[in-house]
Amino acid sequence: MNDGPGIFATPGPPPLAVRIRLESPGDEPGVRHVNLTAFSGPEEADIVDRIRREAPDGWHSLVAVGGVATPYDDIVVGQLLLSPCPVGNDRGTTVASVLAIGPVGVLPEVQFRGVGSALMSAAIGLAVARAVPALVLLGQPEYYPRFGFGPARTVGLLPPADAWPDAAWMARLLPAWTDDMRGTVRYPDAFEPLV
Repeated sequence: MNDGPGIFATPGPPPLAVRIRLESPGDEPGVRHVNLTAFSGPEEADIVDRIRREAPDGWHSLVAVGGVATPYDDIVVGQLLLSPCPVGNDRGTTVASVLAIGPVGVLPEVQFRGVGSALMSAAIGLAVARAVPALVLLGQPEYYPRFGFGPARTVGLLPPADAWPDAAWMARLLPAWTDDMRGTVRYPDAFEPLV
């Protein structure tokens, strides 16, 4: 018995078989193409390129490549960026490091086929395995709660910019979280256009 849509937003085309892996050398053009076609401007693609160049400790780029039995065999069809962000308390002391999710891009022709969900599941698994205390993101409030995300301010994680709307600023606490990790999340410099 199915009680709801689960991780898929709406009924639609069947899921696309993909493999999720860490970005490797040679994936850069495919990743940029995904982000340029998935978003309305170059900002997200530029952020990924800059994070890759600056390589802050703890960053990860996950890619979804089409499965062997698909027309997208070994082609990058989706990408998710994880960026390390210190959390500072009101005394200016760093109390934790969390990972920010985003951008999350999927080629328009394969959207709504489970690629974004597969990337999100892999990101959560990687964060848990690395003992990251929380994941944060600025995103669509109707999409991310299915992955366990809720309002970040209510758990004590403040955004880097006061203007970020409460509904879109979300967090998922992970097993390594403790209540003394509350504070303001500081994004890497690559995200300057957004903060």
